[in-house]
Amino acid sequence: MEYAYVRLLHLLAAHPAWTLMVVFVAAFLEAIAVIGTFVPGSTAMFVAGALVGAASLNLAWVFVWAIVGAILGDGVSYWLGSRYKDRIVQVWPFRTHPQVLSAGHRFFAKHGAKSVVFARFIGPLRAIVPVVAGMLGMAPMRFYAINILSALLWAPAHILPGVVFGASVRLAGAVSFRLAVVILLLVGIIWSSARLARAALLYANARASTARRRLAIWAHQRKGVARRIVLSMLDPSRPAAGGIVAASLMVLLSAWLFFVILEGVIGGEPLVRLDVSVYHFLRSVRTSWGDVIISVFGILGSITTLAAIVVVVAGWMVWERRWRTVGYWLICVGFSQLLIVAIQLAIHRAPPDKLTTDFNVFPSNHVAAATIVYGFLAFLLARRVGRLERLFVAMTSVVFVVVIALAGVYFGRFWLSDAVGGATLSAVWVAIVALITIWRNPDSPSSKRFLPVIMLLLVSAVVMVQINVNPGILAPDSARRPALILVTQALWTGSLSRTLPCFRFDVAGERGEPFALQWAARSDQIRSQLRTRGWIEGTDISARSLLSLASPDAAAMALPVLPELNDGVPSPLNFKRPGNTRGERDVLRLWQSGYAVNHVDGASPVPIWVGSLSHEQLTHGPWPFNILRVEPLNDVQPEGRGRWLAGTAVAQLGNVDCVGTAVSMLESL
Repeated sequence: MEYAYVRLLHLLAAHPAWTLMVVFVAAFLEAIAVIGTFVPGSTAMFVAGALVGAASLNLAWVFVWAIVGAILGDGVSYWLGSRYKDRIVQVWPFRTHPQVLSAGHRFFAKHGAKSVVFARFIGPLRAIVPVVAGMLGMAPMRFYAINILSALLWAPAHILPGVVFGASVRLAGAVSFRLAVVILLLVGIIWSSARLARAALLYANARASTARRRLAIWAHQRKGVARRIVLSMLDPSRPAAGGIVAASLMVLLSAWLFFVILEGVIGGEPLVRLDVSVYHFLRSVRTSWGDVIISVFGILGSITTLAAIVVVVAGWMVWERRWRTVGYWLICVGFSQLLIVAIQLAIHRAPPDKLTTDFNVFPSNHVAAATIVYGFLAFLLARRVGRLERLFVAMTSVVFVVVIALAGVYFGRFWLSDAVGGATLSAVWVAIVALITIWRNPDSPSSKRFLPVIMLLLVSAVVMVQINVNPGILAPDSARRPALILVTQALWTGSLSRTLPCFRFDVAGERGEPFALQWAARSDQIRSQLRTRGWIEGTDISARSLLSLASPDAAAMALPVLPELNDGVPSPLNFKRPGNTRGERDVLRLWQSGYAVNHVDGASPVPIWVGSLSHEQLTHGPWPFNILRVEPLNDVQPEGRGRWLAGTAVAQLGNVDCVGTAVSMLESL
């Protein structure tokens, strides 16, 4: 169904009126009972938003038609429930799946009229709650008032992310690949962190229930002190029973993950290869404005920010007369930092950018301190708010820790595994303190739902003060790039050509396609000389090219050429040319080798590039996307050279064998 929607919107991109009709129908059908389960209206809204961002549709009209469709769809479901309240339980699928209506009844009973708004964002209940509202006799005026409000919230929530995506893709195609990388990286971090926090809570709840049952069975089979302690802990009347089990599981899970990372760091491959690839990738996409953005995230984990949180939380605990909680927390911070220093001295792991710091970096004490401060703050807040606020607190804390870790890895202060190691080790101590606190104080403190907002405003204020007082805190490191190593032409064609990499290596360290050529040229020379031979430059990232991935009749040349990674570095130069048929194309990707030819005539040094040539064949399958099958391109061999470089000002300096691969050495004249 989603494939059909993507294909339809792609075909209608040039006809805004028809596309808006598709948006209306998708929003309408998604809200209809039974039918809405099979209609991916959210996907259609996102794709329509992407077309808005790509300047193919008008945002105001997309909003209007989506909102009208959603209101009418919920209205029809409400009418069905009101009109056939006594007979609807006999209609499929409610007749064979009565639990669907039961879930809607429970949700409506718990949240009342607000359930009409909440259900808009919950897939299984989206089209059921309006039916239940009609069956239970909710007043029409009240229902339609809330129905309109829910549609006004639902449409922007599903359309605007697509608009941002489409606009960023369009801007990336006009500006640079780096912009797209940074935008997608930030969006991906926020999205994945939120999903991680939600999944962790669901996993902890499920595991806590299972562990509680097993412990209860085990305790009933025992006698003595262990039986009394376990049964007391699992007593349903004990308010902290679930929290104790969840904290215990978090201790075990975090400790296990830390030792997995520790084993990988000590053992080396493949974790070290992953660290190097991630570092090289982030270094390759660094820009001055990217440094500023990431620096703002780094301020969340600065000593000033963390100290301000510690002081405020300590004062808060003292005011509530929770002396032991303050003591546990301070002991946790101190002991964990001592343990981390001891591990660092034992392992002696240097940071990727030794100019930034001379400290040992595994595990990262910076990420560990941030995890302890924000983790313990999240624990204190979660005990004082409701379920929805608790989810917000968990998601925000995870996002903060992740972006703090990203800033450190981005600026080369520590490796990715150092950040994960620091976070997991400190999570053990946070869970232990939470476990002790819950055990000694099982009753939840009085509700203070406004506290998360206050703490968020406090953190924002501290960050802004630091930026105003010390503007240099933004982009603390310039986007340094290693200088090219200068060599003579004789040295390159002699010994150096045999030491350059023969193959591309992906992020995981797996060997990719061979580097079949080495080319000494400026980037502008490469562009102009290839253009004369029919090569088209660029990744061609646009809303239309991305939608071509799902088009059933797209040509191979219409699909975007995505950069590939070599040790984490994306290929900065990418070219394509038509093949023998509409479904074929040749692709050339080039990376800088780190060397440059220094001519004796005083001319500027010329970078040496390594490149891979591949032949891509478009294939179709049961999946809803076009797939390009990649094969090596053999015309890079000397006998086929004329077909792709003949007539250009390029000298062929010879060939060298590199692990069975014939590598051609070229130089632009």
